[in-house]
Amino acid sequence: MPEPSSREVWLEGAGGERLCALISGGRGWLMFLRGPDDPGLSSRNPAYDAPGDALADFTLSNGQRDQYPLSWTYPVEVIERALDHFRSTGAPAPFIAWHDDAEPEA
Repeated sequence: MPEPSSREVWLEGAGGERLCALISGGRGWLMFLRGPDDPGLSSRNPAYDAPGDALADFTLSNGQRDQYPLSWTYPVEVIERALDHFRSTGAPAPFIAWHDDAEPEA
């Protein structure tokens, strides 16, 4: 069972694109999928200023626990804005720094 402060949100656009938000406490991580076989885009936060190896824990709706670098997360207020942007446009939010997950990490 997910922790009370944890949420997993999936939204689907008219063209089949999907946006996932994992939220835990005051931070969230995003993944945008253009289609079923797409490796997707995931959020990066160039403004993050703390130890580079710090991790955020997320509990998925099925109880699985995932960890992502805190430098890939944004404050929950920004995540909510990105979800609202997707709801209205079906596109990834331009104010999020996106990494193409088909490309290796720099």
